[in-house]
Amino acid sequence: MVEDSLAELEVMLLNQSSSCCSVVHKDVDEETIESYIAIIQEAKDYICELSEKYGTLKENLSLQRIINAKRTIIWGLLKDSLSRRMKGYGTFPKEHAGEYDADINRLIEITNKLNC
Repeated sequence: MVEDSLAELEVMLLNQSSSCCSVVHKDVDEETIESYIAIIQEAKDYICELSEKYGTLKENLSLQRIINAKRTIIWGLLKDSLSRRMKGYGTFPKEHAGEYDADINRLIEITNKLNC
């Protein structure tokens, strides 16, 4: 899990890309980013050394199972985003509920296509 977190951080540092729903502010200078990438690589290398030292086995992962798990997580998040499920955030405006739910359901349909 540490190795996965380091890999995710490395991708973020290398890409620094914004998306339609989030903006990444580059508030870290290039020298620091390069330093962090080197530190991440050092940590990943050390994890490999520790794995060899203690004889831990590599985890065998199925890409299909990873895709299915991620799709299930996305499905759950989207289902919890339907207007009737958002009561904890206040009352959803009834005049927008139908269109909003249709949009969320369409996004569910799209992400369900991730089924190989």
